[in-house]
Amino acid sequence: MIMVNFFMNLSSNNNYLATIFCPLYKGKTFIEGYMEDMISQSAFHDVKFHILDCNSPEDEFPVIEKYQGYKNIFYQRLDKDPGLYEAWNICCKQATTVLVGNWNVDDRKSPWSLEALIQPFLLDKDLDISYGATFVSEKANENWENVQKNTIFPCTETNTWKDLIYNNSPHCMPIWKKSIHERFGYFDASYKTAADSDMWIRAVKGGAKIKMIKDIVGIYYHNPKGRSTDAETLKSMLDEVHGMRRKHYPEYNLSNENRASISSN
Repeated sequence: MIMVNFFMNLSSNNNYLATIFCPLYKGKTFIEGYMEDMISQSAFHDVKFHILDCNSPEDEFPVIEKYQGYKNIFYQRLDKDPGLYEAWNICCKQATTVLVGNWNVDDRKSPWSLEALIQPFLLDKDLDISYGATFVSEKANENWENVQKNTIFPCTETNTWKDLIYNNSPHCMPIWKKSIHERFGYFDASYKTAADSDMWIRAVKGGAKIKMIKDIVGIYYHNPKGRSTDAETLKSMLDEVHGMRRKHYPEYNLSNENRASISSN
């Protein structure tokens, strides 16, 4: 009975189980493949998709407009770019579903990704955050059918909050309960790359329940112009992440860090 009631609560908002958001900025290279990937999801009709155009200068809307016939795709354009994590906060605050999640425009998902990430919440009403491993791609717009499945992002089980100090395992496409923001606050928009990792540490440290699913749920594009991967900004982004980690855990030792796991972007 609890399981049935929880499922009904999840799907009470127009039968949508989750809101998946995409803060969009300079995504013209990726938007067509992103939209195709979106409508190919096995759980597509059970999910609301929120594309938040952060005043992108690349005019991605003509591509998005072709998909506006789907009632569960919501496009919104802002007059000013609020910054990455404030955009995340805007999407979370506007969401009316129990579950929310991020999906970057340059990343791709397995066809069953959203279904696999949502399912654990239906099985465990106390779960707060779910995530899974991803392949790593060095080539833009590789999808599930053509990606070279050779490299997996170092995603590991989270047994305590300290595991998240050394590895941001939820990485680029977790799903979480919107209610964790009522308990632990929103993403710290003063960060440029570390706010998602900071959020998960705060939440799990405060008692949130987190689960890694036993499936590979997508493709992380190692974008050479990404915020945490661009050679020109890498050092400052690493410094930010290390500072955030030391804030939570003063004993943090850089030599023990899994250097591959920095942020979701």
